Amino acid sequence: MPPSLDQDFVESQAMYTTAEYYQSILDNLMGGFLSVSLEGLVVYINPTAGKILHLPAIGALIGKDYAAALGGFPALCGVVREALATHQTVHRAEVSVMHGDAPLVIGYSTFQVKNRKGAYLGLGIIFQDLTFVQLKKP
Repeated sequence: MPPSLDQDFVESQAMYTTAEYYQSILDNLMGGFLSVSLEGLVVYINPTAGKILHLPAIGALIGKDYAAALGGFPALCGVVREALATHQTVHRAEVSVMHGDAPLVIGYSTFQVKNRKGAYLGLGIIFQDLTFVQLKKP
């Protein structure tokens, strides 16, 4: 094999390994993670987010409009809409959502996703189900 083909193979393997590593980090977060593009499309949603929101097929949500993907959670859609419109970062806020007839309290933070040149690409939301914590408060 010519040296350039070997180098191309090594570089492609490194890219795959790096991408897989980054995805594994997101997949193993203790909280839910959702990323939405500037166009309002779901870029990524981790398994924990699916568990918190009781979403059975998170893979099917990738590439869908966030409002359609999160249609059962209008308050959460509002958080995404506001973050996309204002590009503001939110630290440690809460929103109440309904899952069926059960209320959930979701604690969340939003952040801007920018490329290395500082161009805005979309947003990320990290969140947890605080329902049990809220129920234990006096």
